[in-house]
Amino acid sequence: MAKQRGQRLWRPPAPDAATTVRLASLLQSCGRAGDLRRGRLLHARLVLSGAVASSTFLANHLITMYSHCADLASALRLFGAMPRRNAVSWTTLVSGLAQNLMHGDALAAFAAMRRAGVAPTQFALSSAARAAAALASPLPGAQLHCVGVRLGFDTELFVASNLADMYSKCGLLSEACRVFDQMPQKDAVAWTAMIDGYAKNGSLEMAVLSFRDMKREGLVGADQHVFCSVLSASGGLKDGWLGKSIHCCVTKAGFELEVAVRNALIDMYAKSMDVENASRVLKIDTGGWNVVSGTSLIDGYIETDCVEEALGIYVELRRQGVEPNEFTFSSMIKGCAMQALLEQGAQLHTQVIKTDLIRDSFVGSTLVDMYGKCGLISLSMQLFNEIECRTDIAWNAVINVFAQHGHGSEAILAFDRMIYSGIRPNHITFVSLLTACSHTGLVDEGLAYFYSMKDVHGIEPKEEHYSCIIDMYGRAGRLDEAYKFISDMPVKPNAYSWCSLLGACRMRGNKELGEVAAQNLMKLEPGNTGIHVSLSGIYASLGQWEDVKAVRKLMRDSRIKKLPGFSWVDSNKKTHVFGSEDWSHPQQKDIYEKLEELTTRIKEEGYIPDTNFLPYNLEDVTKERILRYHSERIAVAFALISMPATKPIIVKKNLRICIDCHTAFKFICKVERRDIIVRDNSRFHHFVNGRCSCGDYW
Repeated sequence: MAKQRGQRLWRPPAPDAATTVRLASLLQSCGRAGDLRRGRLLHARLVLSGAVASSTFLANHLITMYSHCADLASALRLFGAMPRRNAVSWTTLVSGLAQNLMHGDALAAFAAMRRAGVAPTQFALSSAARAAAALASPLPGAQLHCVGVRLGFDTELFVASNLADMYSKCGLLSEACRVFDQMPQKDAVAWTAMIDGYAKNGSLEMAVLSFRDMKREGLVGADQHVFCSVLSASGGLKDGWLGKSIHCCVTKAGFELEVAVRNALIDMYAKSMDVENASRVLKIDTGGWNVVSGTSLIDGYIETDCVEEALGIYVELRRQGVEPNEFTFSSMIKGCAMQALLEQGAQLHTQVIKTDLIRDSFVGSTLVDMYGKCGLISLSMQLFNEIECRTDIAWNAVINVFAQHGHGSEAILAFDRMIYSGIRPNHITFVSLLTACSHTGLVDEGLAYFYSMKDVHGIEPKEEHYSCIIDMYGRAGRLDEAYKFISDMPVKPNAYSWCSLLGACRMRGNKELGEVAAQNLMKLEPGNTGIHVSLSGIYASLGQWEDVKAVRKLMRDSRIKKLPGFSWVDSNKKTHVFGSEDWSHPQQKDIYEKLEELTTRIKEEGYIPDTNFLPYNLEDVTKERILRYHSERIAVAFALISMPATKPIIVKKNLRICIDCHTAFKFICKVERRDIIVRDNSRFHHFVNGRCSCGDYW
């Protein structure tokens, strides 16, 4: 029958109170279970019955259900169609957006709630504060704080906890502490927010002290989150004793088998250099191997220079069926870089490609560093050019590679490209850049970059930057300027600064300044054997043999022994280590014959032994014999007879290469027509066609 003008359509009557409560309960169960299909069916029934239009209560429950099911589009559509909204409606919307990580929208909804004249509830305020914390937005967070103060919610336990957490995540610890201190009551959630804030903002000691205060107040609500935060702080402090005491608390609270807590324990012990306990925690649950715990243990072994053990953990991870992630590979590649293990590093590179992590900037940066430290600078540059998204870590890696290999101009060019690409340099960038300038004699350029740190980039120079300038002056022979720079420094010179000056004085034969540097270095590092060796070298170069004898007597009386020099080279998947005049190698006869042959051939080419810096008052023939059997020369001779001509000879040395060996290698690479790469404790030397990459400036 056609409807008459003005006649309304018939709708079913709105549900009574009991039915409304039952429907709301059904919507809650759908939300908790994440059952979106059933929730939509209920929504359809409510629309047909007219309940949604007539009941704000049910509409609010529908918004909650859609939020729990992560269907925010439907929740927003429903909210927009509501004829009547109350404070609960707005609170539900703000909370739903925040819970679904739509933090900007949550803040916008809270602002719209205020514009609509609806007084926000403490729940809406808390949700908005969580959104501001997630965005690390201090300005909206401070505005929310003001709203809370005006409404009297700022002392509400959960509101204040979220405000304190917001300030700490924005890096405003003083404001977070103020909110925390003004709370009339504090629960475990509030303490956790502060402990986590301290830990993540680098205030590690305060994080530990807050944990102690929390325990002192008798709060038993400490959960896995607070334990993870305080263990992270303990690991950062590298305080093993403190970590063990926290471990006891973890065990008493029954959280030792929680995966997150166990990972945090392993990480704490690893950072405290206690890999034994880290390994013990990992074995508590034999089936509990995961990529986080394994990577933490690998990192601990790498930091303690136990690369072989790290490789063992890596193999065990793979055996357990755990796939390594970018952090695992980065730690392993870092270990290979530290010991210049080229073959193992190349194998890891292959696995990185297979797992498609080669696109990760962090992994790519560690590969750049690894190949650079293994002497293969061309491959290092190739990998850098393949990194799509270059972060400051990638740029720092490539600048450092240039610095280690003595390519100062290239390092400066890379720095300029870094600035041009919009990446801000940090203090690590300038250490590498200044080192590059130092190793290539670019003193004026280095000084300009040093003074630009604060004036242009707002970076306060640290001890290591001042040490680079001292080293730069010293290598250039400008010793008086180096000493004046030390005297005028606003920070106290460290051992590296005096060591750099002492080394420069040895190279230049400056006795007076060398003695000053030695005296200051002895105060800082009385057990440093290099001090006496350098002084002895200075006296020997000046022919002051009585002073040489006095230094040796002092070393004997003090039971100070010279650090022995070692060189090692990798051949046939094995590392061969040599000491000076070391004839313990199985191929000693062949090595000796090769050395004698090389000596004859390079002398024919014009090589003249340099015995000036040997601190011994001996005949020249004896001195020449000592030089001939230096560890690096034995290593090169072995490599020449054992390695194919297609492979570059890469020799690693724990001390600085001596002047005479440096000269000899220029002749050896020429007569043998082989490229020789030497990595000493300072830098790389590439010997090709009778020349060294350092240009004899080292």
